[in-house]
Amino acid sequence: MKALIFNSGVGKRMGELTQNTHKSLAILNDGETILERQIRILSECGIKEFVITTGPFEEKLKAVTAKYPELHFVFVHNDIYDKTNYIYSFYLTEKYLDDDFLTLHGDLVFNKKLVIDLLNNPCDSVGLINKSLPKPEKDFKARVIGGKIKEVGINIFDDDCFAFQPLYKLSRKNINLWWKKVEEFIKSGNDKVYAENAFNADSDNIEICAMSYDGYFIDEIDNPEDYKRVTEKIRIFDFDEQEQYFNLDILKELKNPLVVVDSFLADKFKEYKTFSDFKPNPIYEDVIKGVKAFSGCDSIVSVGGGSAIDVAKAIKYYSCLDESGKFIYKNIKHIAVPTTAGTGSESTRYAVIYKNGVKQSLTHDALFPDAAILCPEFIKTLPLFQKKCTFLDALCHSIESIWSVNATKKSIEYATSAIEILKANYKAYFDGDQRVIPLIQKAANLSGKAINISQTTAAHALSYKITSLFKIPHGLAVALTLPYLYELLVKDGAKELEKENVTLSEFNEITDYLDVKERYSVSEEELKILVSSVNLERLKNFPKTLSETDIENIYKKALLS
Repeated sequence: MKALIFNSGVGKRMGELTQNTHKSLAILNDGETILERQIRILSECGIKEFVITTGPFEEKLKAVTAKYPELHFVFVHNDIYDKTNYIYSFYLTEKYLDDDFLTLHGDLVFNKKLVIDLLNNPCDSVGLINKSLPKPEKDFKARVIGGKIKEVGINIFDDDCFAFQPLYKLSRKNINLWWKKVEEFIKSGNDKVYAENAFNADSDNIEICAMSYDGYFIDEIDNPEDYKRVTEKIRIFDFDEQEQYFNLDILKELKNPLVVVDSFLADKFKEYKTFSDFKPNPIYEDVIKGVKAFSGCDSIVSVGGGSAIDVAKAIKYYSCLDESGKFIYKNIKHIAVPTTAGTGSESTRYAVIYKNGVKQSLTHDALFPDAAILCPEFIKTLPLFQKKCTFLDALCHSIESIWSVNATKKSIEYATSAIEILKANYKAYFDGDQRVIPLIQKAANLSGKAINISQTTAAHALSYKITSLFKIPHGLAVALTLPYLYELLVKDGAKELEKENVTLSEFNEITDYLDVKERYSVSEEELKILVSSVNLERLKNFPKTLSETDIENIYKKALLS
């Protein structure tokens, strides 16, 4: 199976996005271009040979493909791209049509599972339709009769016509039949129509099954409005489809990884190059040492708590900065292996490091790990107090995610599922029942996925200085302030937040069971430091505006009562 990507269009409607480049090189939220994304996904699905038609900016397209020396690319240039439609580019590819093909337009963005299921479809030739979407006014529709695509066009709106996207799986026989009809069109001077016009003229012989893309994501980017919509939607699919494993076997498939690992676990990874020279609250200098250690490696594995995973994310991020500090996408695979069940960092786009004593929050979609390994063996030996603190972190993440003004249907779904698991299994977990460890890991992971979308709120905003000033573990620090924030919300009439959440009484019941609360000695000066250091960005996500007096009272109740 090969891929044929039509990249010979001009992209006139993209405005500034394509002023000096091809529209397939428009950059998505993780820093990856549309073309890089297509190549990455198709190659991960087993396609190693590509035929790419080109028009303008051919050298820029070739520069992108040069990043993939393990793949084979053939370029077919259309000299009259500005005078023809892509039917002529298709015509020029004849001598390369010697295999089954995936064919697609260069402006298509799609999720990986769609390609996997398309390739696994039992029909040898398949096109994509969606009966649940309204028929687009100005884009392709497909006429489907008896499960087969009989016509593709813009101006067809009958009851047997449906939304359509131009990603095809084609047998060698069918792509050559289609090409033969394209040849007839070109020789008759008909080179300004879609290639689909040639298909329509011979659709009785070119048999293409219809497959629904309902529940998947695929869309084209034709203009700035498309770009904004597509870039936002595809990232949610990518977050949701993160690969997950439950043992370390997948690491054997990596060629030359750097394993960023907590020092006490380093001996378990002797066969790999390891990096453990970082502190529990990692500093910028630790990361730079890690970037140097990464030299010569092609992927990253992080093994440990939040700090190890944060360091790995930061190494990836800083390894992608050019001399001017601009982020340049590199296909660096990161597999995260959490050794606690709490932070959910293995499924978030955030990392925290400290520079010159000041907390630096890194946020970028490229920091989201490609895969997570939820291995129960690491949790079995976790000290009880650490289990309690990380459990509280997962629970608070889930509660705050539902509170957040950025909450979405998907983030609430993750958070609600996490809360249900945590409530149902916390007693067994802390009574030492190892059978529930995978469930607690799953809940922690879901809580990470929830805040990855919604972000945390006031309880986290108030927690950071508690941790640094009094050395109180992060999860516990968050849990200290959360019930008093909950009280404020309930007083303000936000009781509906309890419908999908753990109730305030349930939260207090859980923390009482864990027995981790205690009174702290806090001076007036320390109280002032706490109030003045609250993370304002996180406060913006909280559904109630907090005054300085509110914040001071919460700290007093949390630490002194």
